[in-house]
Amino acid sequence: MKRHWMKWMCMSLLAFGLAACSLVNGQPTVDNASIGTIVALDVQLTQVGATLTSVVANQSATPVATPTPAATTTPTPEPSITPTLSGVWLTIPQNTNCRQGPSTSWPVVVTLQQGQSFQAVGRSTDGQFIYIRVIDTAVRYCWVYGQAVVVSAGGTDRLGVLTAQPTSTPSITPTPAAGFTVSYDSKTSCSSAYAINLMIKNTGYLTWQSIKIVIADATTGTTVTHTSDDFTAYSGCSVSQSQHDLSTYEYGVVSSYDPGQFTYDPTGHALTVTVTLYSENGLSGTVITQVLPVTP
Repeated sequence: MKRHWMKWMCMSLLAFGLAACSLVNGQPTVDNASIGTIVALDVQLTQVGATLTSVVANQSATPVATPTPAATTTPTPEPSITPTLSGVWLTIPQNTNCRQGPSTSWPVVVTLQQGQSFQAVGRSTDGQFIYIRVIDTAVRYCWVYGQAVVVSAGGTDRLGVLTAQPTSTPSITPTPAAGFTVSYDSKTSCSSAYAINLMIKNTGYLTWQSIKIVIADATTGTTVTHTSDDFTAYSGCSVSQSQHDLSTYEYGVVSSYDPGQFTYDPTGHALTVTVTLYSENGLSGTVITQVLPVTP
């Protein structure tokens, strides 16, 4: 509106001036140059009005707000929590067999390795064996002799009493003959008593129930004898491992101790060790003997 008003105001003043000039001369005249000037002024006024309109529009427009970037926060790390074992847990101090049932007459399921830990889930009626959960290639359960493990968490008195269910015994193809291997393991001592430890492995189909070890010292002419219905190993004055028998492919360490110990240190002496295994308790049944030279 302002633009049109200003344009017509200027044109009116210009026309009025031209008319005045014509009246002075006495007659109205039409000057082509004046008309061109008027047209040119009209164009300029139109451009000026457009410019003013644009300026006013820009000044009156609502400014666009510039967005403020959201503040970033560094997340606080969650505290780590170390889980606590619940239930009853056992640690294996020496390699130990785990069986299908709570006695040595049951077949071996797996041999537990030294340093492994397992969760106990029950105990036998006589409290001699503990039922544990084993996770290796598959989840399974078996019975381990209580004196062959160490309770690392909880207490076995918290375990319920379980009764082993009969299972089908896997058939074992007998080997041509019963047998075993024996090798020197170490020397042990308690105060002034000395003994040697032997590694024995059952390589045949018979289960060995008792053992006899005869050691002849060629250096001193001394002979000592150890007999037992258990396969027990000593570390110093303490029992480190004990098994009631050695079943097929089972192995264990046996000490010539209590009885069978030396009253002197046999280190460096030439010893001849004769090991005899029996298929029944009380040194009876099938018998196999092996002789081993040892220099501890």
